[in-house]
Amino acid sequence: MRLQKRTYALPPDTLEQFEQTVAAGKRSMVIAQILQEWLEEKRREQLRQDVIEGCQVMADVMLEIQQEFEPLDMEVWRAIDDEPETRRRRSSTTRSHGRV
Repeated sequence: MRLQKRTYALPPDTLEQFEQTVAAGKRSMVIAQILQEWLEEKRREQLRQDVIEGCQVMADVMLEIQQEFEPLDMEVWRAIDDEPETRRRRSSTTRSHGRV
């Protein structure tokens, strides 16, 4: 992995604890790992927010579609309710197609 040097200002207590905890040869690797994890968490948070917003938009679209087709749904249900009972539940007799 290619490394680049940067200079950042950090609180003295944090630096002191970090240097006491992490060996000198491993500090860059630890900081790189922490930054990667933090960036991945931020990316996932943004993705989660995008999905939530997308669902909210789709909910609005679906509501519009539902309202657009509601009169047709009601017409179908009225037609079904108005059908005579015998037409709705037609029982068919089973026929034997085999020879006896």
